[in-house]
Amino acid sequence: MRNAIIAANLLYEAGDILSDENMKEIYDCVEINKLAQAILNRGTKFNTRDIEVLVKAAGAMDDDHDFERDGHRWTNDVLNKYAEHVYNYQYTYKPEAQQIDPNIDPQEEHVGPMAQDLEQVNPAVVHEDPKTGYKTVDTGRLALMNAGAIADLAREIKELKHG
Repeated sequence: MRNAIIAANLLYEAGDILSDENMKEIYDCVEINKLAQAILNRGTKFNTRDIEVLVKAAGAMDDDHDFERDGHRWTNDVLNKYAEHVYNYQYTYKPEAQQIDPNIDPQEEHVGPMAQDLEQVNPAVVHEDPKTGYKTVDTGRLALMNAGAIADLAREIKELKHG
């Protein structure tokens, strides 16, 4: 675990300047799951390389992309799926939702995407209760997916601004 902690600190300090070859060397020296745990234990903000490790450790991001098969770059298809399927809604939960989570207040208004929309972008972020058919969002996986999408958009914006 000591090597994982050292590697996690290296990613934090130098993640933005590490090359793909540097990352390959890190992956060859440190087990990915231990590295991901060390990054999470560090508890600081994630940079692009941290996110890459965390998503790689989580496995496939969606049906169209897998780190082991496709490498670390997202396809434009992921961002296109966001644009095509994900919208913010204002909603309240049905009273039956308290069967899944007793802390849900059916009177409280929420704003955000629906599980059914997110499922079209990345089915791995949605869980369906086999008994009730209710769908819930795995917010941890969603956060990783969103972080990757935000990083891609930031790179695109930077390229557009600077040619």
